[in-house]
Amino acid sequence: MKKEQLLKEMKQDMLREIRNAVKEIKLRDLDEVCYISLFGTESEPVLGLITLGIKSFRDEMIQEEVSEKLEYLWNSAEMPANYQVGLEKILPSFQNKQELFMELTEDDDWEETWEASQNVRFEVAYELNSFDWSGVLPITSDFVIYSEWEAIVVEDGDLTRSIPTEKLQLLKEQGLA
Repeated sequence: MKKEQLLKEMKQDMLREIRNAVKEIKLRDLDEVCYISLFGTESEPVLGLITLGIKSFRDEMIQEEVSEKLEYLWNSAEMPANYQVGLEKILPSFQNKQELFMELTEDDDWEETWEASQNVRFEVAYELNSFDWSGVLPITSDFVIYSEWEAIVVEDGDLTRSIPTEKLQLLKEQGLA
């Protein structure tokens, strides 16, 4: 199977199944979700973890005195681990496809592999931002989905390829982007 075709299949899997995957995360009664992070890593460049950003935790983070506030607020690792899930939980074949993709690209330039993987996450996040999530999760009025990676720099505009302009503007007005 060609790597381009495999990436297309993985993108379709993500678009179809991320909604089901987040339903696997157990929320507390008053939890509201302010974001869904689609995290890519070196070992899982297309999609590693799906993390829910919980408003009550974000609100606490906003009050903290930290340098690089935006990087802190958008770092999904700051959310408790029980708000994370891998897509393979509901679609075991996804992990197999990702492993095959890594095998097919092992001799390629890593930057090209990373860029192709990241483009898929950007496209998926952007498309899922147009979906009405209120029937899936209790969401905030500023709810968004974005592609995340270890070196994301919010102040440099790294959210712009994931989040439609009108939603990004709302976040900026609130001092969140």
